[in-house]
Amino acid sequence: MTTGTSPGVHEFGLIFDDNAWPLLYVRFPSKPLSDEGFEYFIERYTATVERRIPFATILDSRGLTTAITANQRKRLTEWFDVTGDLAGEHHFGIAVLISNALIRGALMAVTWVKPIPVPIKPFGSIADASNWVREIFAEQRIPITPSIEALLAGRS
Repeated sequence: MTTGTSPGVHEFGLIFDDNAWPLLYVRFPSKPLSDEGFEYFIERYTATVERRIPFATILDSRGLTTAITANQRKRLTEWFDVTGDLAGEHHFGIAVLISNALIRGALMAVTWVKPIPVPIKPFGSIADASNWVREIFAEQRIPITPSIEALLAGRS
């Protein structure tokens, strides 16, 4: 299941690439997202969850140099209030790639304030996340396809 674009859908500097579906790769731009861009991120994620097909995500935010804004953290918490149960049913893991300790802390703060129903784990690289991603796919009894393997090996 792909969006029909390659390598992914670009908007607001975000990349949503589902060419390795059911492993979604989302990359944040290096510059902070505007509130409009963050709303686009929420809308895309909502549409993916509403497919009601099990999936996992690699959320690549290594290029970010600042955390999301307080308003965006609030918006994310609100999103989980509305969509969290559905996400918990179909979204079985998020490997978050983060290079900045402050941003890593902001992510943890969001999940402390409002625990999320999706397993989430921070990593420094796709290579670091690959074993965990394989484990969560195995738990779901979903095979690792060649496109998933290529993404995990950094060839996608």
